[in-house]
Amino acid sequence: MSEEANNTEPKLIGLMAQFDDPDSLLAACEKVRKAGYTKTDAYTPFPLHGIDEALGIKPTILPWIVLTLGVMGGFAGLGLQYVTNADWYPFIISAKPVWSLPANIPVIFELVILHSAIAVFIGMLFLNKLPTFSNPLFRVPEFARATDDKFFLTIDVNDDKYKPNKTRELLDGLIGQTDVIEVFEDPSPAELPKIIKFVGIAATVVAVVPPILLWRAYYQTSTVPRINPIRDMDVQLRGDTQTISPVFADGRTMRPRIPGTVARGEWVDPIMLTGIVPEIGGEQNVIFLQEEDTPEEGADKPAEDEKPAEDKPAAEEAEGQQPMADDAPAEDKPAEEAPAAEEKPADGEAAAEPEEPEPNWVKIAPISVTKATLERGRQRYNIYCSVCHGLAGDGDGLVSQRALQLEQPTWIPPTNLHTDYLLTQPDGKLYNTITHGIRKMKGYGDQIPAEDRWAIVTYVRALQKTRTGTPEEIPAVEMKELEIKGQ
Repeated sequence: MSEEANNTEPKLIGLMAQFDDPDSLLAACEKVRKAGYTKTDAYTPFPLHGIDEALGIKPTILPWIVLTLGVMGGFAGLGLQYVTNADWYPFIISAKPVWSLPANIPVIFELVILHSAIAVFIGMLFLNKLPTFSNPLFRVPEFARATDDKFFLTIDVNDDKYKPNKTRELLDGLIGQTDVIEVFEDPSPAELPKIIKFVGIAATVVAVVPPILLWRAYYQTSTVPRINPIRDMDVQLRGDTQTISPVFADGRTMRPRIPGTVARGEWVDPIMLTGIVPEIGGEQNVIFLQEEDTPEEGADKPAEDEKPAEDKPAAEEAEGQQPMADDAPAEDKPAEEAPAAEEKPADGEAAAEPEEPEPNWVKIAPISVTKATLERGRQRYNIYCSVCHGLAGDGDGLVSQRALQLEQPTWIPPTNLHTDYLLTQPDGKLYNTITHGIRKMKGYGDQIPAEDRWAIVTYVRALQKTRTGTPEEIPAVEMKELEIKGQ
């Protein structure tokens, strides 16, 4: 720097008035603003309510900057998710839409918050002209008390109303001011320190490296495994399904459910699940019906001139399936050689072995039977049962009709739900049949929830009532309506 520059007097940049209390500062700010000065500022040790209005400071545009960046961030998140999920990598799952707004709200919200926070931070620095490495006010010794117990008001020399003498007279005439100080610019060089330059250059170089690496990874192939900075996310000490574990004696990682335990909050009354009233100190055979009425070998084909076995009454079914003494087919023996009626099993089974006693079936469905229950049962029945048993329960469903039309030799028509032995069967046994199946009918316990199975039972009872009901069982109001309609 030349000697002439060193001898140059500092340039005046403004005047500063000092006050001892906030009320005097507020009154001074009001007076300066009414005098027409606009390039002013005030400094206080603590936030002072009303100082903005006293100085005439206009609202900042920072909220609009935040709003703009927030909206841009929201659309950026929306567009990013749409491109990645609906265009680049669409997921087609169970006919669900590949892109929907509700599923993307969380990411949109997070990006709105992120961009708004960045806008607040950067906008505040920009509007306050920060960072400022040197402020001329710091060269005034009295200004050091601005963070302690003094209050200051400054007027910039670049203000249109600024006149050296008039402005000083204005400040001198302010009530409560203790001193008027001239503020000169900082004569030190305005260049950034070299250390800051080097740090900025290094930061710029480091910031360029990740985009370069991303570009290289995107457009080039590699046989080297990917960089894994956080290995715990991929390599975890956990037991995967269907793997071997040295921890347990059986060598399996997947642990079976502990017998006799139920997950918290998942306990259901056993009667509701099985249709059986548990006996104290004993165990019930929950799948009792799976072995019931098993046809003899060769007896699963009905006779050409007879009904299928399951459509016959119990006594007739026993006659058609009872094995003969010389193991000859039943149809080849004369009728008089059949065993006596008292020797036949009471339930119509052709079994020589001792019968297993039936469980203690629930007599009536353990649910509240309402109109909604019957409607639910009707819907479930039409979905799962009517294809074989028919809409009215006569065993003439579409599947059965098709099988009979094709003359399938192994087809056994479904049971007519209005058969006598089904009318007297307990609700629990009918429920167990739906759950575990019987003969060639599969069980639906894994497809239909327990409550829906009971609803089907109640609907089947309603279907049976349409054939066995009496006029006395019909409410008087409905009976009168039927009489009016002539039914």
